[in-house]
Amino acid sequence: MEISEKTLNFIQEHAKDDVNALRLKFVGKSQTMDFPIDFALLQIEARRKARKKIPSFLENVLFVFPDTLAAEQASNESVARFHASLIDSGSSIIDLTAGLGIDDLTFAKAGINVTACEIIKAKADALKHNSEILGVSDRITVINTDSMEFLSSEKRHFDAVFADPARRSSTGKRLHALSDCQPDILRGMDSIMKITERLLIKASPLLDLTLIRDTVEHLNHIYLICFKGECKEVLMDIKKDSVFTGSTVVDLDMDGVISTFHSKPATFRNDIDFADRCSPSDYRYLYEPNAGIMKTGDWSELCRRYKGLYKADTNTHLFLSDRLFSDFPGRILAIDSITDKKALRSLKGAKYNVVARNYPLSAPDIAKKHSLIPGGERFLYAFRYKGKPLCLISDLLNNQKQEPE
Repeated sequence: MEISEKTLNFIQEHAKDDVNALRLKFVGKSQTMDFPIDFALLQIEARRKARKKIPSFLENVLFVFPDTLAAEQASNESVARFHASLIDSGSSIIDLTAGLGIDDLTFAKAGINVTACEIIKAKADALKHNSEILGVSDRITVINTDSMEFLSSEKRHFDAVFADPARRSSTGKRLHALSDCQPDILRGMDSIMKITERLLIKASPLLDLTLIRDTVEHLNHIYLICFKGECKEVLMDIKKDSVFTGSTVVDLDMDGVISTFHSKPATFRNDIDFADRCSPSDYRYLYEPNAGIMKTGDWSELCRRYKGLYKADTNTHLFLSDRLFSDFPGRILAIDSITDKKALRSLKGAKYNVVARNYPLSAPDIAKKHSLIPGGERFLYAFRYKGKPLCLISDLLNNQKQEPE
């Protein structure tokens, strides 16, 4: 795949321009242009969609996208680096669903030898091109094929198999159950385990962990991978004839791992410490676990790890303390005050991030009711404390700035 200098110049010159305006300007002129204008516009749009997820890849001006959907669905490069950290350098791996190939390119950069299967030719061609311009083509073999058909005749042994089944139907509907995604990895498990002892499945963050533990054979470990507190995926680590060892919540930013939290199987206990003071404002700090820990629900382990942490209510998954745990895996806030109805009315037009947890109204409804503007470092938490609904003003202390619900 060759990209002309004129094409590159156009992409760079119009990188910040409105793509729809450019399309209107050049509509019907593709036949008269001396470079592929439609391709150039696609690259501008795709680069914009992916710029926050794969910035280091986009530093190379020759990196290409097969379509805009590939940009939308691309793995975050920090998440891809974590995937690669689970596999030893020098290992051999086959990816059953390569797509844009950010994971595969990252595997190759880490010294892992990759066989990448991709059923759509345009995506396979783009991955071949990108592996060449990034200097890792000697460690990536791209095959334009149906991976499950490929496996039926494959005789080689691989150290690991990686799969990220498509989570959209042919109509674009989002899919979550593994059996609905393509390919159906669990149905093809027997064929897969004939060529490897290890299978890594990247799946929807909405999957129920109990269901995974009960239905996935050879399950060894579950990784709940978050990016700045938001759960991005559930990664199943499957090893032949293995027993389940528990789950690990990994929170990442673009620089790497922010925090980890381990939850062992069958360790959920009832030894949770509950807040017992008259008001949450009698404590100094408010803690909200990241989305991965919320999925595990292992509050006992959280309280064991952070002595002096107290749960706000049985069904309110917020915690309070007088101690500052700077390594807490989630959002940390300094408590200011409780707000009554009169105080809430006085906040009209002020800038607050509103979060509702186990509260009669949703966060958008609260913001609308009190004319609050989203944004800033101040938070209004609405939740039940010892069975009573209330609102608490607090200030963000750490970098967990993801948009509140």
